[in-house]
Amino acid sequence: MPAHSLDLVLSPASDDLIRSRWAALHAAGLPSLATHRGASNAPHITALSTPALPEHVLDRAREVFSTLLPWSVDVPGLLVLGHGPFVLAESVIVSPGVTEAVRELERIAAEYRPQARPWVPHLTLGKRLSAAQVGRALGLLSAMPAPRAVEITGLRRWDPDQRVTAMVVG
Repeated sequence: MPAHSLDLVLSPASDDLIRSRWAALHAAGLPSLATHRGASNAPHITALSTPALPEHVLDRAREVFSTLLPWSVDVPGLLVLGHGPFVLAESVIVSPGVTEAVRELERIAAEYRPQARPWVPHLTLGKRLSAAQVGRALGLLSAMPAPRAVEITGLRRWDPDQRVTAMVVG
């Protein structure tokens, strides 16, 4: 079943910065999100992913994030997720208030997310990389100017049933 999600979206300048990293991976022949042009694929930090997104969860997300946005998050470096194939991402450090907000949404949506994984805030750069590709990607990206921070300016909803994104806050 496709997952609904609430995603933290970036300012235009931060969006462009992450897309430039996608483009560099793609130009080097490495897996990257650069080739996926769907609206759901703009650079983002997934705050909540769930098979169903009831209105009361959406309402609470709107309340909580309207008081938190906009803000800047630090980007300390690259992150490799998984056991293979791997996900390559930019690690992000969010404030305790944002972490609390996400945890609250996870609690009130718990009945809809029986197999939930712990939240690891990140900006995905590429998916389904082999170990060798991860090594190449790390070398390539470490030679580029790295983002130090990105600006979070909104919260959007991805509805896989309708195949649309819509801004919730921002």
